[in-house]
Amino acid sequence: MPAPLRPQFHEGQILAADDLSAVVRYDRDAAARHHRHLHTWGIASGLEVTVRARAGSDVYKTVVVGGGTLVDPSGREIVVPAPVELSTPDQGFTIVDPANTAPRPLMLMWSDEPATGGTAVSSGACAANGAAARTTEGFLLLVGAPGDELDLGEQQAPAPDAGPDRLGGGDRGRVLLSFVTWATDGEDGGFTGVLPRANGVGRRYAGVLADRVSARGGTLELAAEPRPVAGKVGVRIGGADGSLDIGRFNAAGALAPALRVLGDGSTRILGDVRVSGGLTVGGAVDSPLVSGSVLVQSGTATHGVILPLPPPVTVDQVDSGEVVLHVQVTPRLQTYGAPAEGGADPSGFGALPVVLRCEVDSERRLSCLIAWYTGLGTARTLDLFSVLPGTADYVVLATRPAAHPAT
Repeated sequence: MPAPLRPQFHEGQILAADDLSAVVRYDRDAAARHHRHLHTWGIASGLEVTVRARAGSDVYKTVVVGGGTLVDPSGREIVVPAPVELSTPDQGFTIVDPANTAPRPLMLMWSDEPATGGTAVSSGACAANGAAARTTEGFLLLVGAPGDELDLGEQQAPAPDAGPDRLGGGDRGRVLLSFVTWATDGEDGGFTGVLPRANGVGRRYAGVLADRVSARGGTLELAAEPRPVAGKVGVRIGGADGSLDIGRFNAAGALAPALRVLGDGSTRILGDVRVSGGLTVGGAVDSPLVSGSVLVQSGTATHGVILPLPPPVTVDQVDSGEVVLHVQVTPRLQTYGAPAEGGADPSGFGALPVVLRCEVDSERRLSCLIAWYTGLGTARTLDLFSVLPGTADYVVLATRPAAHPAT
């Protein structure tokens, strides 16, 4: 089998039409081999199939194929530049067994035709006068019989050095766009709807054939849609800590990890774990806080202090809602008199404490202020008061909410 021939020219050479066509053919064949051997064939963009009301009928619909591009099994790129409407067979498609109402595959394949309206070749008696100087790389829409979609995955690829034309069996490659339903009433008939899948088969999209995929920016992210969708699962590799993260995208399009494999080889699970089969763990399992359990941290703190979390609970777990905190603070009051720095008599029961505030904010910072009234001697009259920072006993409870039943 000969290797691909690359056109090469030299000074004084007389160029024939085939020489110039070889330049175009070489690039087309190289692009087809790239598409065929480094990618999987299918839809690249667009080509959405919809229906709209058909004029003069309350039952039948007009099928609309949107513009877009695809790559067929030969590696040929096919472009649909503008939406195409299908309604009746007189547009060129054939309905096999029209009485069958089962879903039918709507497929697309290439169709080359000489371009019309352009410059024609006319170069003397030895030339094919009037031959078109351009070829339109068009397409055909095919409405197959029910079940024709089942053999699309078995289309035979052309030879390794072949160009973007026919497949190994001599046929043109077909790409599934959607499924349509057809009904007939006497001699009349028409489309009645569009389905994305039938018989377990759906639209096929172009992909990548590779054993290694690398990211130039240091982070590789995988999502099932062109743009991340909130609630859908995604994967991220790399980033500042070089981790592997599996989780769900949030409304802002960022990945919230549920499973993290860190650079040191450790694995961290940030959600509940449900095991329906066997589970084998080769290392230590550190899981101090499981669904329904409680961790406690208690002590005494003064005004302005941030209350500690029960170890090993982290701030990230609290901020993400994985762990819920319950905090209780109780002011600690002296029963033998006011503090000396308040200017009150500390020697007996001549001061009255009044708690102005004893609470924590969203950062768990304690705010405890106490007003001390003096002058409670034999005269039992209140004099001036002093506001001083107080001390409180605290209890911090960390819980993980019970998992919701599966729906």
